[in-house]
Amino acid sequence: MRTIVAGGGLVGEQVARALESAGHETVLVEQDRARSAELTAAGHRVVTGNACVSEVLEAAGALRADVLVACTPRDEENLLVCFVAKRHLELPRTVARVNDDTNLWLFDDTWGVDAALSWPAALAALVGEPAASLHRDLRP
Repeated sequence: MRTIVAGGGLVGEQVARALESAGHETVLVEQDRARSAELTAAGHRVVTGNACVSEVLEAAGALRADVLVACTPRDEENLLVCFVAKRHLELPRTVARVNDDTNLWLFDDTWGVDAALSWPAALAALVGEPAASLHRDLRP
């Protein structure tokens, strides 16, 4: 599967690494040139630029990608990246990181988001799960 990860911070790099380990062809899009150089030196494929710009996403392979993961530290940027990817470039699937739970309601099909993940909400949901299901879910 071809994936694009928008945002090359720690979370973006970890997502890219996990996807690459699973055999996905992955390209990171990172705006900061110094960080792009670090990611490239670490062995990642990187396009330097603003992922909110369709030409940058196209340079990352958006016209043939299967999934885009927006995981910058800014919710408004993640929404815009998903919107551009889904509505303008017609990517089949978009996934977004939600940084502030109060914005979770925005992350829906209106903005071109197919799936959204809020770490605080996900962790809080796990706390409410019965111990047996937690154990089952965490087994390899």
